[in-house]
Amino acid sequence: MQKKGYILKGRIIDGTLAAPIERGAVVVDGERIAWVGELDALPHDHLSRGYQVIDLPDRSILPGLIDAHTHISFGESRSEEENALYTPVEFRTAKALYYSKKILQAGVTSAFDAATAYNIGQAVRDAIDTGMFDGPRFTISGKQLTTHQGLEDSFPNNMEFPPGQSAVLIKTRDDLVEAIRFQVKDEVDAIKVSGSNDNLITPDALGSSAFTFEEFCIIANETHRLGRICSVHARSRDSALDSARAGFDNLFHASYIDDAGIEACLENKCVITPTLTLLVNLIDAKQSNAGASGSSAFSREVEAATVNLRRAYKAGVPLLAGSESGWSPVPYGQWHAREMELFVDLLGMSPIEAIHANTLAVTRLLPRYGHEVGKIEAGRLADLLVVPGNPAKDIRILQRPRSFDYIFKGGTPIDRTPQAPRVRKWYERQKTFLNGVYEFDEETGRGRLTL
Repeated sequence: MQKKGYILKGRIIDGTLAAPIERGAVVVDGERIAWVGELDALPHDHLSRGYQVIDLPDRSILPGLIDAHTHISFGESRSEEENALYTPVEFRTAKALYYSKKILQAGVTSAFDAATAYNIGQAVRDAIDTGMFDGPRFTISGKQLTTHQGLEDSFPNNMEFPPGQSAVLIKTRDDLVEAIRFQVKDEVDAIKVSGSNDNLITPDALGSSAFTFEEFCIIANETHRLGRICSVHARSRDSALDSARAGFDNLFHASYIDDAGIEACLENKCVITPTLTLLVNLIDAKQSNAGASGSSAFSREVEAATVNLRRAYKAGVPLLAGSESGWSPVPYGQWHAREMELFVDLLGMSPIEAIHANTLAVTRLLPRYGHEVGKIEAGRLADLLVVPGNPAKDIRILQRPRSFDYIFKGGTPIDRTPQAPRVRKWYERQKTFLNGVYEFDEETGRGRLTL
């Protein structure tokens, strides 16, 4: 079967921190990049092979985006209850495959999934990798390891830990090793740990850590011994410091990291994936009753992260761009590129640095295939975007995927036909009678809703 080929002409932003090639060309041969460079240096033999030439005015060519924090099994859940308790696993899996195509159509050709319900993440990854469904190349974390003080143990103690929860409740140190070995047997790519709680769940989320330093060390050592990477949900100062000291590969959030935590990240080559998009979307949605602590807590965290993560980045800690798509404030296919804008506006990055944080920088979280993606380079897979305008000057261009001219995955233009909207089943929703209390007002003789 003859391989397809393309010659793409335009401005090349290659995923590194290098300046764009203003008049460049990329040759795609089959599923891989065959050549990249200045247009004037394009070898003549490529022109004689009958490749389709794509030469549009003022276009930029970039690597496909790599989202460093997704949850493909969450199905745009609106609450912890909905995510943990409702919807059969079979329907959750079907939803995840449906949403995977939406992510790909947003220009995300690879993604790191930061915790799965059941083993849905692995199933989706394998269904896509074996060609049965369209979607990004996924790297999958298992259920996150948590304690009673961590994210996901959000229900009363007299209630059995829900099997649909995207976590494993750890009660002893022996449980840590067993849980890691169990998940590796289930073919996860990464181990995820709930190192702290979250303002969405409890108002006292930021003052402590869910695991001790010694426990973090056990997790990191066993994970690395088995050839996997480990990441941690670490909003609090203590969880960020102790997990970085233990040698975790990736810290999610780290909004309250201090100088000691930054130094530990530098010493152990940890990266940080802030996922500010979730917090900013919650603030922008203006729902004063969102989460346990309300929008004021999210605003305080964004303010802290702006200061602390700027300091970490200036010190040399790599920051990766992730959306946390999967919850209702961050629906699939819509917010995957906003983190870059926030990196520019809040953290002081240049657009080129932000693009790097959403492409090549993320490949360190993709142990199976990171060397194949994230950069426009001969020999790598041709996961590419062709977009109008210059994202190096206006990063918001990458938030408008419907305007993209092409999205290539493995050298093939993807199907851009919008998916038909799906209808939510009754059993997906949390069972809420009314979002508030309908009180009787004796003076007016009428009812009033109070939150």
